[in-house]
Amino acid sequence: MKHNRRKLLLAGAFAPAAIALPPLARAQANDYYKGKLVIVNIAGSPAGGHTRYARMLAPYLEKHLGARELRLVNMPGGGGLKAANYIWRLKPGANEIYFGNVSTLLLANLAGSPGATFDPTKFMFLGRATSEPRVLTVGAKSSIRSVKDIQGLKRPFIFPSQGTDEDFYTMAVLADALGFRLKAVTGYEGNADTSLAVIKGDGDGHITGWSESLGAIRSGDKFPVMMVTSQPSPDYPNIPIVTNIAPPAKRSVVQAMATILETHRSYIGPPNMEPAAVAAFRAAVNATMKDPALHAESTKGERLLSPMDGAVQQKAMADMARNSAALSPILKAAVKDIQ
Repeated sequence: MKHNRRKLLLAGAFAPAAIALPPLARAQANDYYKGKLVIVNIAGSPAGGHTRYARMLAPYLEKHLGARELRLVNMPGGGGLKAANYIWRLKPGANEIYFGNVSTLLLANLAGSPGATFDPTKFMFLGRATSEPRVLTVGAKSSIRSVKDIQGLKRPFIFPSQGTDEDFYTMAVLADALGFRLKAVTGYEGNADTSLAVIKGDGDGHITGWSESLGAIRSGDKFPVMMVTSQPSPDYPNIPIVTNIAPPAKRSVVQAMATILETHRSYIGPPNMEPAAVAAFRAAVNATMKDPALHAESTKGERLLSPMDGAVQQKAMADMARNSAALSPILKAAVKDIQ
């Protein structure tokens, strides 16, 4: 019972209030997509965290959409940019959606990444499924046990990376804010690959979502050094959070980064998505997030939900794009270093 209570506390720490869905909105969702095929393009590999969440959510979303079939298609590449560019170019009326980490889209744009051929604020945001802090972990055999250990390295911190995704950009901001040298080694295929590199000692450490890190932390394969969030974990209160330990002059920068990362795993549609389709999909996502059976499954599997309504998220993305200009030079320098 005590462990279950901790899980509920963790969910509450990183989740906004539950979404109330009007009956009319639920009917609208069922009407628009009733009998249709809906394709969800997952911005990640079949073994990745996005896919595990998408699979958990799929039967409930299909039910609340009223769709004939909700088909999941993996589209890894570029840390989510391949899937985002594909959705950006869709023709009007296409029932295809992106599911993945929305923060990557905004960060890639701020970094001037040549792989980002879109304006992230013009996508149609359809609802966030979860938001969880990112955690920097090192391998169990590593001598690094603190941020001070990283800062005291006589060499760059070696960071295995799957490309210019949100974790790559987060590490660049951390290195700038906390004053350590960073060497990103790209070419890895997904979180499982970078995780193995850290455990084997081929890299010093990497950043992943909390749910993806928890198993390795509990097993003793990894050690948590720092979290990128504004909220400490009730289960692990001794893990430092960067918004507390960054120098005062860098606090606003790391806070901006933490805020962007909170957009996390979300559904988005193309900029030309029909207004009726936008409203219907948002209503279905909201209904899915309130489904008692989904809540039971997510709690049992420790894949917690932290929903945000798509309309709220749409405004939040526009606000973040305006307020994150200070991140741009840091991110552009990081991209230049690996080119």
